[in-house]
Parts: sequence; C-alpha cells; structure tokens
Amino acid sequence: MLKEYHKCDAIYRHILTKEDLKLYIEYFNRNKREWNKIDIVYIACHGWFHSISLEGENGNVDLQELADIAGDFFRDKIVHFSCCKTLANTSEVEHFKSVTGAKLVCGYKKSVDAMKSAIADTALLNELITSNKPGNIKNIAISKFRKTYKSLLNELDFCAI
Repeated sequence: MLKEYHKCDAIYRHILTKEDLKLYIEYFNRNKREWNKIDIVYIACHGWFHSISLEGENGNVDLQELADIAGDFFRDKIVHFSCCKTLANTSEVEHFKSVTGAKLVCGYKKSVDAMKSAIADTALLNELITSNKPGNIKNIAISKFRKTYKSLLNELDFCAI
C-alpha cells in the first residue's frame, strides 16, 4: 500500500527459519548496491523478550544472535520490529543498535493486538518515508507522529531508540 502511494522501493521476503534469515542477509550483503537503496528494514513476526520468533523454528532468535548473523546488514538503516515484546529490554535494544550500527530501532515492548499494531505500523512507515528527520520519532516532545498517535502508541508500548 505505502509502496504504491509513495512510489518507493520495497523488497519483501518471507522468512521461516534461521537458515532463510542467514541466506537473505548474505544475499543482501553481497548485493549492497541494490540493498543500499532501502532505508527501512521492517520485521514482522511473533516476538518474545528481546527476540523474534520465526514460524519454522523451535525457539527464538534473540537480538544478540540476530546482530551476530547480520554483520553490517542493519548499518545506517531504520529497523522496525513489528513483534510483541521484542523491545521489552531497553538495554538489549541499545546494545543491538550499537553493535549493528542501525540508525534507529523501534517496535513494541509488550504483547500487542495485531490490528492496532498494523495501524501504528502503517502510520509509522508513512512518517518514516515522508520525514526528512526520521530520528525525531525518538523525541516524544517534538515528533508529530508521536503526538498524533499518542494514545495508540502508549497502548502498544511503542519504543524508538
């Protein structure tokens, strides 16, 4: 929807397992010219405390393991985790951001309703695509996005680091 509306580049991959994740990260790391056009990495899956849950895996991939797998895949990218609880531990998220070199990391700290998070995600992606200062999303006092969607973002326990 946003791709057509904003006429922006988007790449979609369905990732079921850790092996899929490694395969695509390796592919994009080998093809950086294509990949560098993309500023936002949107990860939508189930989540748990500072981890993501892939459909085809038993157990979770925590943020540290994801950072280890990724290498510099997230460097200078905005990374949004549309996953329950993945950002529950702020220090783990800050460490992930530091280790990966991500420009911005955002997502949810608690279990979220899928429809409400989809609404918030759409508004977030719209803001990130249209804003010339996406880092403002971290600042509740000046972010138009944070002010406009305040009650929804509070309910979802949205976090941006």
